[in-house]
Amino acid sequence: MKTPVSSRKVIRVSGSVHQRLHLYALAASAAGVSMLALAQPSEAEIIYTPVNVRIYPNGGYWLDLNGDGTTDFEFSNYWGPGGGTDYWGRLGVEAAVAGNEVIVNRNDDAAALPFGHRIGPKAPKFASGGAMATGYFNTSNRHYKCYGPWNNKTAYLGLKFMISGEVHYGWAEVSEGCGWLEVDATLIGYAYETIPNKAIKAGHETGTLDESINPADEPTPQSAPTPTSATLGMLAKGAPALSIWRRE
Repeated sequence: MKTPVSSRKVIRVSGSVHQRLHLYALAASAAGVSMLALAQPSEAEIIYTPVNVRIYPNGGYWLDLNGDGTTDFEFSNYWGPGGGTDYWGRLGVEAAVAGNEVIVNRNDDAAALPFGHRIGPKAPKFASGGAMATGYFNTSNRHYKCYGPWNNKTAYLGLKFMISGEVHYGWAEVSEGCGWLEVDATLIGYAYETIPNKAIKAGHETGTLDESINPADEPTPQSAPTPTSATLGMLAKGAPALSIWRRE
């Protein structure tokens, strides 16, 4: 015995309804594409490396910001006789690769930047390096003096360096102490922005594009306007209503 085949009722749709359904499908597809186009990544990747490295007197440290095996900046910490009974110490940082630079102050010393300071293309002044702190000690009267932007301070270096011919920005946190015997320094950590030519804020270990590109005194780019939803009733009216929706 054969199993009876279920009968299906066939509904014939007029041409005008076909047209409206087609317009609805096109509009829904366009709206979906627009939403996908607006869904852009919001995170700029910052690579942060915590360390605890002491930069000893008459020693140094070779900083490789992005871990590619190439030294990007060199720290040096000199301490020795300066003539007679005087001894001098100098902590400094220099670029190790052509094109790499450090943010400097008006005296061309390596600037000691506060937390949150913007490091990017609009920084006022870059140079290939500069002094961070200097110490003086007289062995006869045991008088000492320390000076420079990093004198007994923990702050951030603003760094610009090259990756495969493209400019990237980063920072290094350094704590400096100056006593009557020597200039002492410790590298605490460093970070860089993986997106070329994008700014970073000193001390920030993570951040969104808005945070890394735009300082507080610059306007945030306005977001794209939200498209008006096309309702089924509007689309059922046909092409005239669809053209109005597109203009909105």
